[in-house]
Amino acid sequence: MTATRPSAETAAAAPSGGARRPQEMLRRARRADIAVPAIAFLLLAPLYSALSVVGQHQLRTSGFDLGIFVQQIASYARLDAPTSDLLGTGYNTLGDHFSPITALLAPFYRLAPVPETLLIAQGVLFAVGVVPLSRWACRSLGTVAGIVVALGYGLSWGLQSALNFDFHEIAFGVPMLAFAMAALGQGHWRAAVAWTLPLVFVKEDMGLTVIVIGALIAWWTTGRTRILGLATAAWGAAWIVLAITVVIPLLSADDAYGQGSKLPPLGEGIADTTHGLVSGDSRAATVLLLLAVTGFAALRSPLTLVAVPTVAWRFLSDNTNFWRPIFHYNAILMPILFAALIDALIRGRRDMHLSPRAQRVVLAAVAAVALVALPFQPLARLADADGWRVDPQVTTARAVSASIPPGDRVSASNNLVPQFVSDHPVSVFPQRETDSTTPDWIVVNIGRPAGWPKDESGDNTAISAALADGYSVVSDVNGILVLRR
Repeated sequence: MTATRPSAETAAAAPSGGARRPQEMLRRARRADIAVPAIAFLLLAPLYSALSVVGQHQLRTSGFDLGIFVQQIASYARLDAPTSDLLGTGYNTLGDHFSPITALLAPFYRLAPVPETLLIAQGVLFAVGVVPLSRWACRSLGTVAGIVVALGYGLSWGLQSALNFDFHEIAFGVPMLAFAMAALGQGHWRAAVAWTLPLVFVKEDMGLTVIVIGALIAWWTTGRTRILGLATAAWGAAWIVLAITVVIPLLSADDAYGQGSKLPPLGEGIADTTHGLVSGDSRAATVLLLLAVTGFAALRSPLTLVAVPTVAWRFLSDNTNFWRPIFHYNAILMPILFAALIDALIRGRRDMHLSPRAQRVVLAAVAAVALVALPFQPLARLADADGWRVDPQVTTARAVSASIPPGDRVSASNNLVPQFVSDHPVSVFPQRETDSTTPDWIVVNIGRPAGWPKDESGDNTAISAALADGYSVVSDVNGILVLRR
């Protein structure tokens, strides 16, 4: 894979075999580049939103992380500093991660102050990402390729895993990267920069991605555009330094960048990552799945380099959750890889490295991976009537929440927090060391213990301590124990 300049502009005008496309085919392509993205978005947005909202109704969400973001965005909606008592009493969330972009959801949350607002917003934002990618594919490779890209991106495991795990700030990064990568691949440098610059406000590590995009623009261009690329890279670097050395430590509880503790010394991290990839741990599985969604064709495009920083910091970390193909960590990579897929096919056509048959094989592989994996993915639950049912524990938890006066403080099991967080001040049970509050109510899932921050035994110990401290049992229904001070 060499870092040569994209050539989507010329490739789009140079069809396979050198033959000029008939005017009718051009008109169809123009119509397709509107119809395919629009239809894909209109299908994916409600599907994504439904998956996340149903998860909230089936006790699949948690205080860490959905509850944290609800408290953060609720603070913005009140025009207050973004705090979350789940992280710690009065804890400023910008002292945990630098993600000020989530403030954009405050007006929507003010109109509908429930966790579902965030979940639906995430579904819509993820679906927006299909628009620039499928439009670019339609214009440059044809309608079939546009449909396959929409299918592959829309059903990609990285997005589904994220939708299956609460809400996260990367909901904004996914569509911005989709637009940035499509612009980058087509040589629309200023548009690429415009979509890239705000990524630094999604999360502090996104500055690394901004550096790579800026560097590629500088490498591929000359004159003022090269300066623009260098300035973009400098912007990304400056915000990384500012975020992790100034903003986050200033607002954190311990005057430090806490996430940095998850990164071991560089040499140790590289050695461990190399061993893990060779021995086939979860990092190797993640790499395999990342490449499989594009039929491994993304390796033929230099746009894949944009994914390297995100993969690198995750694999170097000693937090094994970062290595795995679950949770939300891979969603940000999906628009990058599918942009690389499109670019690779365009390059193959232009340079005659991929025959028309080979391109059809790649597209067939992308579609096959998406469809074969679908029955094992979260979206498959929506095909079953049981996948839409409301969990009885959710019904009970909501009844308990409605019975508690709005101003009363609640400490709840991690898997029950999202059912209380929009109506009450909430912290997690058992209480963490950073929580100095005294809850008026304690709500514990003894039927399905959350398993964090303590295991079932730890929950029972904390319940006994609460009873000894003056709390009394109010109810025990559907495995949900309610104590009142």
